[in-house]
Amino acid sequence: MKLDEECKGCLFNSQMKKVEREQSDENKLKEFKDGVRRLCQTAPADYCAPLLMRDIDGLHREIFGSGIDYSREKFMFNNALLKLEDDIYASVASSRDPLESALKFASAANYIDFARISDLNEDSVNYVLETSKKADIDKAVLSQLKERLKTSETLCFLHDNCGEIVLDKILIRIIKQLYPQISVTSVVRGQPIINDVTETDAGQVGLENYARVVNNGSSVPGTYLKEISGEAKKIIDGSDIIISKGLGNLETLYGVVKAFFAFTCKCGHIARCFNLKLWSAGFIYG
Repeated sequence: MKLDEECKGCLFNSQMKKVEREQSDENKLKEFKDGVRRLCQTAPADYCAPLLMRDIDGLHREIFGSGIDYSREKFMFNNALLKLEDDIYASVASSRDPLESALKFASAANYIDFARISDLNEDSVNYVLETSKKADIDKAVLSQLKERLKTSETLCFLHDNCGEIVLDKILIRIIKQLYPQISVTSVVRGQPIINDVTETDAGQVGLENYARVVNNGSSVPGTYLKEISGEAKKIIDGSDIIISKGLGNLETLYGVVKAFFAFTCKCGHIARCFNLKLWSAGFIYG
């Protein structure tokens, strides 16, 4: 999906807020701010938001010696959701439609996104839980997923953010419970970028107990096929079903790979593209 001016402004503002809170060298801050503005102004015509975010993080490495550090936020949200996992799973498993219920939680949890919202805190977990109750999952797409799951043997799950991954794990658990013939491979980022899931984060939440975890070899906060590893590409190409979480994966894969995309509609650009309400749960196939 093409980068638009709204995407540029969103990334500029969210990352500048984060860096200004944590860096005190005024000269380097000015250099970074000017550099980010330049990256936004000169982004290639075929760029999408995840590629620009990769470049912003790379600029931070050049100026400050490391990427923008979200390790504290990642640990906080993983830990907060892990504390609630058993209760959420019990609620989902006992619901009238466990798969739909799990998708509601997983889609609502995509709200935890520091690329779009810079001021998230643990109170955001309560927002996720409340929003999941009101989430409206597209029934036609859900029915299509159920039919595919009945006859499939392999599922590739493309993860997005930390915290969110705990709800993804619950969704995977429900799928394996309802469709025990399915083998799940979870694909995570190859390097730390924003609050996206890496193998370290997957290990923190015990994802390996329900899926084979593979990193995609890339630092793009999405699944950019031109830069992922051969192993990750083979998994995507060879899977019967792909479930893609979050906007980064949507922006890099929609129209390129057939997948079920689950996300929170966090910006006007996405709302317009898919005729969704802002902050609603998006669940589409394409």
